[in-house]
Amino acid sequence: MVAKYQPPVVITALGSPKPVIETVRSYGGMVFADVVNLKLARKAADAGVDGLACISAGAGGHTGHLSPFAFISAIREFYSGRIAVGGGISDGAGIAGAIAAGADLVYMGTRFLPTFESVAQPEYKQMVVNSDADDLIVSSVVTGTDASWLRATLEAAGIDPNSPSHARNYSGKDAAKRWRDIWAAGQGLGRSKQIEPLSKIVDDLHREYTTAIERVYRVTGISMQKGLSVSPP
Repeated sequence: MVAKYQPPVVITALGSPKPVIETVRSYGGMVFADVVNLKLARKAADAGVDGLACISAGAGGHTGHLSPFAFISAIREFYSGRIAVGGGISDGAGIAGAIAAGADLVYMGTRFLPTFESVAQPEYKQMVVNSDADDLIVSSVVTGTDASWLRATLEAAGIDPNSPSHARNYSGKDAAKRWRDIWAAGQGLGRSKQIEPLSKIVDDLHREYTTAIERVYRVTGISMQKGLSVSPP
């Protein structure tokens, strides 16, 4: 499928990126690998990926446990390629902080869930709007790997987030519905106040990013060079 549709960027997860690298490179694409710790980051770098997508603490769905700042800093000790970082980034200031720490790109998912363009269920969108980080729980019970879930959806599905992952049982006629109604989110969900157009969120992120960069200059007393752009790279 990748060879047929030739997406410009392919992101691999939960496995080695090696099987797709040659295929993607053959048509000029790039391969990023999701990594949640330094061991996986080193393996992906050694495999020759074009970039690392660092899933840090605060990310929705399958999540990491490292601070994004510590994660980026440690990876920059051995990797000079592209770094995307995700985990609780929900505004322009977070983008600015990630770039200042050494990232080239940011991963944002939860912030874009409650948009008109999103294909998420209306109830999912509204729950994201109505929730904050205290409504999340990290558990391996659903997939066997630590992930950040909206606690209420686990409870509604009759799932104990503290039960061992081997006790999972999604067989039977209700399996599809249970999967459909278990929803993930990251710690940035408190930033969403309403369901709105995606374009407005992008405009807000750009404005917040610019404000954050200007604040750095103001707080540090460093003068901005004439003509210096504060737009994201």
